[in-house]
Formats: sequence, structure tokens, C-alpha cells
Amino acid sequence: MKKLIAGATIVSAYLLPFTKVFAGEPIDLCLEGGGFGGLCGLNFGGPLVGSLLTLAFVGATIIALLFLIYGGIRWIASGGDKTQVEGAREAITGALIGLVIVFLSYFIINILLTFFTGEGLSSLTLPTIPSAVIDKTD
Repeated sequence: MKKLIAGATIVSAYLLPFTKVFAGEPIDLCLEGGGFGGLCGLNFGGPLVGSLLTLAFVGATIIALLFLIYGGIRWIASGGDKTQVEGAREAITGALIGLVIVFLSYFIINILLTFFTGEGLSSLTLPTIPSAVIDKTD
């Protein structure tokens, strides 16, 4: 029971909304000569991040399929030797587990992004800093 109460306390401490601590007049980070001037107007242009992630998932799938083919060729070329057959079986099992992990991670990330942001993985973009204004403390 103590573990349940401690777990609930920790989870609620992180999930409760916090009040705004800093109040005051906003300052502009994009002033000339400012240290953050290089970040102003920074844009990654469209769904670049989503495209790169999709490309990484496709690459991982291709690599897993190549390992699957490699394991099959090793199995055929083993000639009945038990140690070589076992090595080929491990390569095939590892490739299949890798494929399952790649597909599940792609679908889980896509579902979570759609649930929380309303956009899928293919349209994922990084936020920009158009006119970065923050509050300063008094």
C-alpha cells in the first residue's frame, strides 16, 4: 500500500499543472546583437523531421530484411552442421524480432503523435522561433 501511495504521489506531482511563476514585462530575444539572434526565424521547412524518421524506419526495415535473407542463406549453406544451423536460426530469429520492433515502434509513435498533436509522423515538424518573447523576472 505504501508503494502505491508513493507512486501516486510521484505521478501526481509531475502531472499537476504548475502556476506561472515568472511575471513581468516581456523581453524580446531577437534584438540586434543579442545572443539568441541566430535562432530568430529559424525554420526547418515543412515535414523534414517526419520524413527523416520515416526514412530511418524504412532503413531499419531494409537492414532487418537483409539479415533475414542472410540467415536463410547461412541455413541453406550449413550442410546440416548443427552449429551453423543454430547460428543461422539465431540470425533469422534476431531479424524477425528486429522487424517486429521496428513495425511496433513506428505504429506506436504514429498513434501517440496523432493522439497528442493531431498530426501523424509524416507531418511532424519542429517548432520555430518567429518572435521569441519571454517573461522576465522583476
